[in-house]
Amino acid sequence: MGRGGRQKFIRDAILWRLDKELPPIVLDVKMELERLKARVAQLESLHTPESLLQSLNETVLRKVCRDDLDRRLLQFFIQHEGATTPELAEALLGSASKRRTILDRIDGINKRSENLLGAPILALEKGVIRGKRGAWWLVNVELLR
Repeated sequence: MGRGGRQKFIRDAILWRLDKELPPIVLDVKMELERLKARVAQLESLHTPESLLQSLNETVLRKVCRDDLDRRLLQFFIQHEGATTPELAEALLGSASKRRTILDRIDGINKRSENLLGAPILALEKGVIRGKRGAWWLVNVELLR
């Protein structure tokens, strides 16, 4: 064979095999992968922030939450269950220094939920819970639905 002849032969053999039809088992795996991708896309679409807010009752959406920031705050808690005020301020307002605004909003949401629903929605746990110290946690979830 000459210089590089063996590698050319191997390369040509591999390319020739790749040009042939795929074996049935590979086609089955490929189809299953496409079905799984479609299912994952559907599940991800069900877990969008808008769908989380749609699961809340009208009293919570319209009366407990004054505006979009309150709704986004509840949405964050539904997705993550708990967070500290600096985490919330960073995620919702873009600056951890705006934690006082978040604290005021949480107090307002809790006061309105106590008046309208009879119990607070969020509670502060000062100890370390799930790796977070001094975090707010979603409680009385049944009142949200």
